[in-house]
Amino acid sequence: MPSGIKLGWERFTLISKIVGEVQGRAIITAFYYTILIPFGLISRFLTDPLQRKGEAVWVERHPVGRDINSARNQW
Repeated sequence: MPSGIKLGWERFTLISKIVGEVQGRAIITAFYYTILIPFGLISRFLTDPLQRKGEAVWVERHPVGRDINSARNQW
């Protein structure tokens, strides 16, 4: 390639890389603030993905006496 075209191409690629980095960061930042944060807030306040607020699954047990006969008749 002639030196003028080669120099122009190198400058174009350098400028394109810089513009691409800035534009990419701007797009990712806009995506984060417009989609991910609202989705996270909505899911935090409206859903319970770990089911932490559900009913307990404990089996109700009646207390057992402390004498030897109660210990023998556990079933």
